[in-house]
Amino acid sequence: MFQMLVICLFIWSIFSFMKSVSIFIATWKTEAPMHWRVWNEPEFIDLYRQMFTYLWPVVFGKACEDANSDLLVKKRNDIRFTLIISVLLFIAGTAFNGLSFEVSPRWVS
Repeated sequence: MFQMLVICLFIWSIFSFMKSVSIFIATWKTEAPMHWRVWNEPEFIDLYRQMFTYLWPVVFGKACEDANSDLLVKKRNDIRFTLIISVLLFIAGTAFNGLSFEVSPRWVS
């Protein structure tokens, strides 16, 4: 029962993470349009895919402070918060299986 609750919360946190990324993109376009163009005008999927590579300084670094927008920094912090919650719920979900995570299908031995 508790394991199912954690898994549902993990799935819900993934959706909230994606929603916070889309809100960040919309805020970034309106609050700091010139700063947005410097980063090659990424859309939602670009930021989502390149968050841990090319766009790392935007989400996890100090690049948003250069735009001088408190709202943009607040939305960036929302992305960080939802990502941390998702990771913690993933760890909690795998803790029920002894912290093992298997990706292969069940019918393959």
